[in-house]
Amino acid sequence: MTEKQSALHSQYIIDGCRCDTTPAELLDECLRDTHIIHPDAQGCADIIDESIDPPVSTFTYDRSRNEEYLGLCLNATSHERTFRLLYPDAFTRQRIAYALIDRLWNEGHYRLGDLNLWAKWTWNTRPLGNMSAFYMSAEAVNSYLFDLGVKLGDYCFEESDEESRVDFYAWLPEKEEANEDAPTEEIRFKSSPYESHHPWISEAANCSMEMIPDPSSWLIYIPFDTCPFNIGGSLLAQVHGRNGGTGPHIQDPDYFIDCYEVIRELAEDGIIMAGATVRDGGLAVAAAKMCGEHGLEMDINGLMASYNEDDPTRLLFAEIPGVLIQISANDYDYLDSQLLLQDVAYYPVGHPSAERGGLGLCRNTKAVVADILASLLEQASEGED
Repeated sequence: MTEKQSALHSQYIIDGCRCDTTPAELLDECLRDTHIIHPDAQGCADIIDESIDPPVSTFTYDRSRNEEYLGLCLNATSHERTFRLLYPDAFTRQRIAYALIDRLWNEGHYRLGDLNLWAKWTWNTRPLGNMSAFYMSAEAVNSYLFDLGVKLGDYCFEESDEESRVDFYAWLPEKEEANEDAPTEEIRFKSSPYESHHPWISEAANCSMEMIPDPSSWLIYIPFDTCPFNIGGSLLAQVHGRNGGTGPHIQDPDYFIDCYEVIRELAEDGIIMAGATVRDGGLAVAAAKMCGEHGLEMDINGLMASYNEDDPTRLLFAEIPGVLIQISANDYDYLDSQLLLQDVAYYPVGHPSAERGGLGLCRNTKAVVADILASLLEQASEGED
């Protein structure tokens, strides 16, 4: 692999239109240290490429084979995920979200705005559409980090003959103490309500990564975006050699911030017994990994009713960034009040089971709360007549 400065500093012409900024200019706007000096890139030739749109159609899958699909996706997570070139914006935003969410499971006291990201593109520059995808990825970093209030610590681009990848790592930079003798304008204050005065993070875990076998406890699913559940670009589509049609449109950074801060506080307060990031493979893979040697019969009735969705496969395997957490029965009302206060939607998906090992994917036939409420309202209306 070789470092490729020209890919960062060249002007791009995509689909016949010259882009206003270079990738380096887009990424430099996100840097924590705006005084970083990059090599002189004068003389870089224009990069001309074409964008490739994902197919409109999806692939056909069998909703009765979800446990088989889970096994395929679990096996695929043992390999490093390559960049989904037909979904550069969504895939980049997903990887940023995953890196930030992963930090929720470390001991510490911080807020989202305290974190910095390190970014690295390892890229095959030759195939048609790859450089266009890289430029769109840089654009996604620029817009998403600005909306989240998160800074880049640094970034790099390396050329490779293998498949393209992008990696993000979230970390807490050391903050310099303000000098009392320095001029007032040089003293840095908090720039955002989502930053802390004295943040710190330890590499120690603040909760278990695997479910604790307490049958009275609850498993709670919280997606960190309000977009629809689509499986385009997902691991499920990838293991079938398909793209999957329309992908998730990660579009609500304000909601991500609300979700992140309330879960961070719950984790810091010790309310969360176990937690997992919902990422590659979606909710199903996160739940299976969280089970470990224990059992869970996952009930997604409430989730399906809330999204007015009749396709459990899509809800189980769509890769909307989020969390799956375990809380004790005694803390359920407290969690409910905290999430309600922040207008964060959550979905109970079951209890640990002593009757089975591993994850069972099912849709129970029992009525969910939404159905019961709808029935009561209908009866009340009939009574008024």
